[in-house]
Amino acid sequence: MTLLGLFVAACAPAKPAESAAGASPTVSVAATEPSGEPVGPDVASPGDQFELLIGGKVYSVADGKPFEVQIGGERIEATIRSKQVLQYEGNGISFRYPKEMTLEEERSTGVSSITVEAADSTFLMIQVYTVDVDPATLSQSLVDGIEKEMRSRGGQFHPGSGSSVHRRLRGENVEGTRLEFTLAKESMQTEIYVLRKNKLIISVLIQRSDDDTIMAERRFKVITDSLR
Repeated sequence: MTLLGLFVAACAPAKPAESAAGASPTVSVAATEPSGEPVGPDVASPGDQFELLIGGKVYSVADGKPFEVQIGGERIEATIRSKQVLQYEGNGISFRYPKEMTLEEERSTGVSSITVEAADSTFLMIQVYTVDVDPATLSQSLVDGIEKEMRSRGGQFHPGSGSSVHRRLRGENVEGTRLEFTLAKESMQTEIYVLRKNKLIISVLIQRSDDDTIMAERRFKVITDSLR
């Protein structure tokens, strides 16, 4: 459930970028439709969805399922696994994010917005400003805008909402503002951070419900620890 509708518009998903520097040596793997016939020296089993080509031999394999190949007379056990973490690079920033999350990107004059969210309440948005904007003024504007939006939807803010909060962003301990409110009987938390990167100003908005705290915080850590 995305609640930061004030700042999010419909946009096309961005293509995740693969990090060339961190790529491991690979063999040729092609996704295939099940043919119903055994493929290569190994017999296909339910769930096999890749063909692995090694030394002219074709092996039918499944994601995460161990299999054996013969190389130079030696049998070696191998496993093909899907990446659990993807990488985004663009607009002067980069970060990693869990593959179960959906990434979307929107550009307008002077600002680009990258949103990453999951099927539950886990939501994070990074905005990159190329125009001259005062970080303190922007931070207050975002806080005021979110409060106004949530109140317009019937949200009730908790006592102590608006207090300071800290997270590691770009390797720094950054201070932000935490908003706590209840909306549609669900307790929510939003954090707002604004920081500078060279000539860019970056805002980071993080939101989750209390019910999704454990999973959401694990996902947030992947993103915030890798943000550069």
